[in-house]
Amino acid sequence: MRSILVTGAGGSAGNNVCWSLRVSNDGKKILLYGTDVDKTSVELNGWIDRAYILPSATSPRYVSRLNQVIKKDSVEMVFPQPDSEVGRLSRDRDQVRASVFLPDREAVKICQDKYEALSRWFKKGLRKEPIVLSPRSRRTRQSVRRLAFPCWVRARQGAGGSLSCLARSRSSVEHWIEYHWAEGLKTDFIVEEYLPNRDFCFMSVWNEGKLVTSMVRERLSWVGHRIVGSGGTSKLNRVVHSNRVNTTALEAIRAVSKNPHGIFCVDLKGDASGVPRPTEVNCRFTTNVHYLTLASLKLGHPEWNFPWLAARICLGERIPSSKALNALPANLWFTKNTDMGFTMAEEGKWRAEDYS
Repeated sequence: MRSILVTGAGGSAGNNVCWSLRVSNDGKKILLYGTDVDKTSVELNGWIDRAYILPSATSPRYVSRLNQVIKKDSVEMVFPQPDSEVGRLSRDRDQVRASVFLPDREAVKICQDKYEALSRWFKKGLRKEPIVLSPRSRRTRQSVRRLAFPCWVRARQGAGGSLSCLARSRSSVEHWIEYHWAEGLKTDFIVEEYLPNRDFCFMSVWNEGKLVTSMVRERLSWVGHRIVGSGGTSKLNRVVHSNRVNTTALEAIRAVSKNPHGIFCVDLKGDASGVPRPTEVNCRFTTNVHYLTLASLKLGHPEWNFPWLAARICLGERIPSSKALNALPANLWFTKNTDMGFTMAEEGKWRAEDYS
């Protein structure tokens, strides 16, 4: 029986990875453990056999405490989900007494630094050159005066469009960054061109430079109201097949890793002409990875369960054949809402009759 530990198991993405592993073809044969920094959050995860509280990934005790759990339960694979733990386990992977399915250290470092990733894409002609606004620089105001509007402002590090907003004037930028700095968040901000068109996520699994499988979904609406900033989670999604999105996402990944390995999820948005441009890339699964698992269960395709595939590759086990691109059919729609679960519809056939 294989033994897998998922970190951040109290968060949405961690929970959905655990569910994907549990309902997979190997689900009954897996000893599944979860860790988190919050015992009240991991209490909500009903898929794990045992839960543990660990110190923050920034703690000097993090790796030693994790290794204690690994030893206690003979854990074979650690599946990190929160970015902070992805970064820590990437840096200290030689000290971790279990396998991890991560890109090389340099790739993870680049992916977690939005400025560095954008700079790599600028050199490849995929994006315009980003600008850094730092609380430690005397040239910040001078840099703001050179901006073109509208523009997108976001924190240099962090997931979900952390501390981001659409700025239409110099005063908007100044007020936005100075407010957060005044509140003690001394983070660098990145300013990049505003991309007003379609919103995509390219989710992929790689093995030693080879693309194992991938799919693209388009985000069509969001949970809650997004008036000022960004972030949160998408509500309505659909699977799309787009050669242009696929090609751009692959170029974005290869710009940050010479030999891609592990999980790469690329967010892309269309520019004013509709050309998809990469906005960020993450080395872990997004929250909505459970959509793929739901489709795999309903339509009988185990290879669409990406967390299960990733775990088998990491553990050196055989995987079923899968399509490298456009793994899922383009007739699938997914939706969810707060405290209401999630579901799938084929061909956009919703059960509600229209009497509007």
